[in-house]
Amino acid sequence: MYHRLSESSHFQRLVIREKTSAEELLSGPYIRFSPTDAWRPNLNIYESRQAFLICVDLAGMKPEEINVDVNGNIFSIRGERSAPMPSRASEIGVHLMEIDTGVFCRQVELPTPVDRSAVTAHYRDGLLWVTLPKVK
Repeated sequence: MYHRLSESSHFQRLVIREKTSAEELLSGPYIRFSPTDAWRPNLNIYESRQAFLICVDLAGMKPEEINVDVNGNIFSIRGERSAPMPSRASEIGVHLMEIDTGVFCRQVELPTPVDRSAVTAHYRDGLLWVTLPKVK
């Protein structure tokens, strides 16, 4: 016999099933947070007639932890970001960890070659700004 569930009944079953799954995940041996294996910092690329300007979101990093390279028209950035820890980390537990950490590498192919000898960068407020003048 075929029994058709009403939309509200179907929705209630999904909510109950979702709630049970969430309760199971947050109890027992389940892990409450799961850092990613690799992360990719977000970036914006701007272009003028003379240069490309790349802005990379690297909050919490020190400039010496960041390596930028340019080869032809390939922009590469590498580094490693450590997990932020409160000052008394041994006395507290973790409820949620969403900030990506670890080793990263990004490579972006630009539409035209850039002058590697004229590349400049500055790091301010967690953002790395890289200016890549185009080859004339």
